Amino acid sequence: MRSDAIQSARLWYNSRVYSTSQPAVVCRHMYDDLPTKYQIRDITIQPNMVLAPMVGVTDSIFRRMILSLDGCGLVCSEMTSASAVSPRARSRHRQLDYLPEERPIAMQLSGNDPELVAAAARVVEELGADILDINCGCPSPKVTGGGHGSALLRDLPKMERLLKAVCNAVQIPVTLKFRAGWDEADLNYLDTAKMAEQAGVAALALHPRTRAQGYSGVADWRRVAEVKRAVRIPVVGSGDVCDAADALRRLRESGADGVMIGRAAMHNPWIFHQIAQVRMGMQPMVVTPADKYEFLTRYLEMCCEELPERLALNKLKQLIGQFGIELPGAAVLRSAVHHSSSIAEARDRLDRFFAQYIDVAVTG
Repeated sequence: MRSDAIQSARLWYNSRVYSTSQPAVVCRHMYDDLPTKYQIRDITIQPNMVLAPMVGVTDSIFRRMILSLDGCGLVCSEMTSASAVSPRARSRHRQLDYLPEERPIAMQLSGNDPELVAAAARVVEELGADILDINCGCPSPKVTGGGHGSALLRDLPKMERLLKAVCNAVQIPVTLKFRAGWDEADLNYLDTAKMAEQAGVAALALHPRTRAQGYSGVADWRRVAEVKRAVRIPVVGSGDVCDAADALRRLRESGADGVMIGRAAMHNPWIFHQIAQVRMGMQPMVVTPADKYEFLTRYLEMCCEELPERLALNKLKQLIGQFGIELPGAAVLRSAVHHSSSIAEARDRLDRFFAQYIDVAVTG
């Protein structure tokens, strides 16, 4: 599809939306009192909006796509097991690959053996990570079954030994991502936060659901506010951030230093840019069909350039399952892409679907 047609469609769509909506500037000073950055030791995170690590999603390609849209201050690798950081393992999973333009970059490890995780931390530091993140929040049974992730919330003494071992093993800052507790009967987020600070952790990211909740129910950001009041290191909140207004409301109500966004960034990769716009008192951009087509095709191109065809196709299939197409026939497109057997077929499905919206805009 021609780039001039995409640009014309984008301009046409925006003119129709903004001609019937509110003025472009809504309230310039509404968010002036909110923090825009925070420090992880000598590293400045600005903007203070962070892309959450997501297994199978936040590889180098997706991170670069997000950073290219502006508004994101920190990205993180996919969670990687401390037992899978050897050169051979890394060449297979590529979860710790990155490019210089992604800095500052955090790399996340999981594990439950203090010595093993400390050794893996040294490897990550040698690879050039700016920040090392320890995952004590993943609720997946595959992870917790091995004693990793949020399973460590059931054994704070062991988590403390692990964090101390890691902090002593590396020079780069160590951060911790964790949940509110194993379940509602065992909420220990304040104890965890205070212990982590004393162990040498430089910043915290709390997803205020319990492990038992998974991603159901509500993320109680009052717990983020409690942690912020309990420690002196930076605290980032995560969970139930659906749009720009949500992110800034959570930032204000919790008093957190930053906001971490995961699933919403898969649904709407422009969310970080929209947050920056709203913070400046502007209407958030309206994401057009042309924008969505351009993002998906560029993502596919990058995957094809850097991955074998089968993996590139699987990456597109995974993303499109969460991506907010939000147009009539979206379910049909998802199904068509999921059943595609080649890159060429998937690309043709995208072209055909979005052409009906882009061509209408150009000729309308």
